[in-house]
Amino acid sequence: MNVDRLKELSINAINKINEFSENVLKTRGGRIGSGMGLLIEALWGYYINLELEKDNFELGWLPDHQYNDFVCLRKDKDWNEQTREGEEYRIEVKSMNLGADESKGHFDVLLSEIGEHDLLIVIIWEWTQVTDYHAIPKIKDHFIGLAKDIIYLRDELHISRGGSFVNKTNCPEKDCACAKDFCKYTGEPLNAAGKRERVKGPPSARPSPRVSYAANFGGLIRMIKTSGVDSRTKFRTLRKRNLAIDDYITFIHRNYPTEEENQYTRREWDTIAVLYNLDTTSLSKKEVVSLIRANIPKYYIALRDHLE
Repeated sequence: MNVDRLKELSINAINKINEFSENVLKTRGGRIGSGMGLLIEALWGYYINLELEKDNFELGWLPDHQYNDFVCLRKDKDWNEQTREGEEYRIEVKSMNLGADESKGHFDVLLSEIGEHDLLIVIIWEWTQVTDYHAIPKIKDHFIGLAKDIIYLRDELHISRGGSFVNKTNCPEKDCACAKDFCKYTGEPLNAAGKRERVKGPPSARPSPRVSYAANFGGLIRMIKTSGVDSRTKFRTLRKRNLAIDDYITFIHRNYPTEEENQYTRREWDTIAVLYNLDTTSLSKKEVVSLIRANIPKYYIALRDHLE
């Protein structure tokens, strides 16, 4: 199943999920922390399966708390979960409530833990008022892309902010009894203070006796934030050179416009305005951003291509 085709079918699936939501999931009030995100992820699995069957594919559900949620399979082939025989690619689905805390949207899997063609799907939804009294959970937008591209973006920006990854020469665990040429913690992220970001990281790198791991690594929004010249430069370079990374950044900024506004400096927004002959005299940064968004339909391309 070609990924571009999957993207087309996913649009159909999401339209049907929203229709189902309006007919069945209408409720008085819309509580954050309701578990609705998990239901939406499961519904995507069911509805995309209906679409895949049109092309002689189907979705498999991965058991036993594996990282990926689903796997795309050919209907007429046997499936071996261990060897991946019969698989097109595996799929991890993340959902984020637009009005909720970002910690629910976390992507901290390591590159070594996924397959070459595995996909990441991020679904953004929100409680939408449909009557004076009732609201429904409605999918607002979604992203589909290769997981390895988003991992590369995440990891490069992690390093640019002063973080690191464990290897044999820098592992803080002194008594792990690993072989001379092997470290069982290879690839585990450490923050700028040298503390582990995942529970699987070196035990001696716990943030404190009471805190097992920092858990700041891989936030779907947080991971593209920058701090300082080095990380801002890295962000702009990655966005310009990799279209998949650009797609993800554009997706996040489209749904979280304040993140986009804060990512770029006043001088950079002025640079874009000058390119399109927009007068920003006496305007605040926020007003400049609003002017650009109102007058340049694809201004985000200029943000990608015309800034260093």
